[in-house]
Amino acid sequence: MTIIQRWCLLLLLAATPLTHAADDPKAIAGTYTGEVFNGNDMDAVITTFSFDNSGRLTGTYEVDEENGKYSGRLSNFMFEGPRTISMEWTDKFGEGYATMEFTLGFYSFTGEWGTKQSPEALPWVGEKTAP
Repeated sequence: MTIIQRWCLLLLLAATPLTHAADDPKAIAGTYTGEVFNGNDMDAVITTFSFDNSGRLTGTYEVDEENGKYSGRLSNFMFEGPRTISMEWTDKFGEGYATMEFTLGFYSFTGEWGTKQSPEALPWVGEKTAP
C-alpha cells in the first residue's frame, strides 16, 4: 500500500461516523421517573422498559395521582427511528397509543399519548433513574 493510499484510508476512517454504544436500542432498558398529563394536570409517573427472555421489549408504568396510584402496561413497540418508539398503553381507564423520543444514550424521553377515541396528544416525559 502506498503512502497516498494509506492517507486516503486514514481520512476515510476518520470521516466515517462510529455507532456509539449508547445508540444501541437495548440501552432503552431501565426506569424513568417523570410526569404524564393525566386528568387536568401533570402527575408523577414511573415508566420501566425491559427485555424479556426472547429479546422482546416490554414496559410498564405507574402513575401517582390525587386518588392514589395505578399501573399500566406498554406493548406492541415499534422503533420509528434510532431513538423514537411508538407503542400501545393499557390500564384500568382504557387503552391508546404513545410515542416517545429518547435522547442520545436513552437517558431521557419526551413523548405524547392519546386514546383510541381522541386524537389529542398529551405530554409524557421521563428521565432515567436506574438501568
